[in-house]
Amino acid sequence: MKISALLVGFGNVGQAFAGLLPQKQSFLRERFGVDLRIVGAVDSGNENGYGSAYSANGLDSLTLLDVKRKSGSVSAYPSAGCRDSVFDLIKNSEADMLLEMTPTNLDNGEPGLSYVRAALERGMHVVTSNKGPLVFGWNESRRIARSKGVEFRFGAAVAGALPVIPTGYYSLMGSEVSSIQGILNGTTNYILTQMEQKGMTMKDALTEAQRRGIAETNPRLDVEGFDTAFKLLIATNAIMGADAKLSDIQIQGIQNVSMEQVRAANEKGNTLKLIGRAARVDSSIEMKVGVEEIDANHPFRWVSGVWKSVLFNTDLLGEVLVTGGASSPKLTAGAILRDVLNVVHDAR
Repeated sequence: MKISALLVGFGNVGQAFAGLLPQKQSFLRERFGVDLRIVGAVDSGNENGYGSAYSANGLDSLTLLDVKRKSGSVSAYPSAGCRDSVFDLIKNSEADMLLEMTPTNLDNGEPGLSYVRAALERGMHVVTSNKGPLVFGWNESRRIARSKGVEFRFGAAVAGALPVIPTGYYSLMGSEVSSIQGILNGTTNYILTQMEQKGMTMKDALTEAQRRGIAETNPRLDVEGFDTAFKLLIATNAIMGADAKLSDIQIQGIQNVSMEQVRAANEKGNTLKLIGRAARVDSSIEMKVGVEEIDANHPFRWVSGVWKSVLFNTDLLGEVLVTGGASSPKLTAGAILRDVLNVVHDAR
């Protein structure tokens, strides 16, 4: 099966995806019968506007990476560089799929939300790693996808390599999920681990996380619990069939955790974790994010560092635990490829 894709967003994750594709081409053909080609790519360009490249015959991934590194934009691609916008390529190309990897905007989800909807309206499958379109437009985007008979996948947007959405969609199929709880943010888990294991203060642990590239320069969304809340919201709506909004979640981050709290928990053999929870209560779903003290019997007790974990409670399959999913552009790119293959599987 041939898949022609537009790759929109050529930052760290987009470049990681372009880098892994040549390594996996033979494997994809032999194991899954999939011939995945990038026919168009768009980056943020420079002061002249969009930077893009398009060829109906396909673009070479390694050349894309080379021109991006040397010139700063894919528009320098030999014989295929252009200034077409994302909407131009969605409208005029013959691509089957949009791979949307633009930075997350958690004010309104744009421009990723508009890219996703435009592609779905045109009858393209969509795979995104961007939380913005899901926080602000999940139900509408899903409706468009269904009306057009195309697939919409976003597993990479929720804890990256940790298969939260695929587990809920496929492995738990036929069961009703009554609750989801998870360590969904690797940055905060790393900070709390450093405080517990190395006696670092919150400030020092955050500085170390930033130095190692684990935390953003502005870590507010992670530290104050919002990133966990965004992921919890997406998972709850997609897996538990909710129609919730961010305002429905009680959110508390780790910013006020002291060494005294960490030591007091350790003295009891316990640990502190930032946990997002969604639970069905009567006819509604209650959601919260906050720091919890958990004991040695809890499955999250030994989930440390940048690892994440999610625990589902179901009616037919009991408790299902998934752990792993360290954060990196390469692992997120791997999650995008996983979503692409799920689209191919479901569209057949």
